[in-house]
Amino acid sequence: MKCNACGQGYSDEFNFCPFCGSYPKMFCPKCFEEVNDGGKVCSSCGSELLPFEVFKKFHDLREKALDYRDNDNYKKSTEYFEKILDVWPNVEEINFLLAEDYEFLDENDKALRQYEKLAEINPRHMGVYSRIARILIKKEEIEKAKEYLQKEHDAHPFENEHYIYSMHICFLEDDFEKANRILDRLFAIGPNEDDLLIFKINNDLNLKLVEYSQELADLNERVKEYLEKNFNLSF
Repeated sequence: MKCNACGQGYSDEFNFCPFCGSYPKMFCPKCFEEVNDGGKVCSSCGSELLPFEVFKKFHDLREKALDYRDNDNYKKSTEYFEKILDVWPNVEEINFLLAEDYEFLDENDKALRQYEKLAEINPRHMGVYSRIARILIKKEEIEKAKEYLQKEHDAHPFENEHYIYSMHICFLEDDFEKANRILDRLFAIGPNEDDLLIFKINNDLNLKLVEYSQELADLNERVKEYLEKNFNLSF
């Protein structure tokens, strides 16, 4: 270790500089906050703190991955996310982003394993069970998907995605009465504008490309009216 205060080198067996008593400069890879209290974990989120030099390496890899991701180069961003996890395997954000990238690349089995790993790291990570369910719906494993959606609801009853994926299952099972009841509950908690807008767009595509009943059109009209009333959107 090299002391940030006095510049002396010392063994990393010490929690502080034995020459001047200063604690090393540490950073949280999740909160991105500097911590100099001698602790080993972030008091805000519980993540393991990293020395400045290590954090800089982590930060540089993360920035490169996000740059590729912003330019829709998911193949390249996965390479950098994987490099990060080789060294810091339990960073929740990186596990989540890597799983999303696998989904964008249509590598659903890899995405599923990554989301499952994240659920092991933090069983209460918001949205992880909904994402597992989403992949299971793609794989037509509907009953398993329902189990994970219930897990998400138990952990985060006000999270939007599990309501939306539950409605998708209702569409597959031709149970629009239940889908409308779920939509009532989603409206009651105040859905996120983006989630609801994406849901409407997907419904529009289904109504255009797939043979669905009038009941889906009626439900989608309710979504449209909610968006217009609560978010001042016009269609």
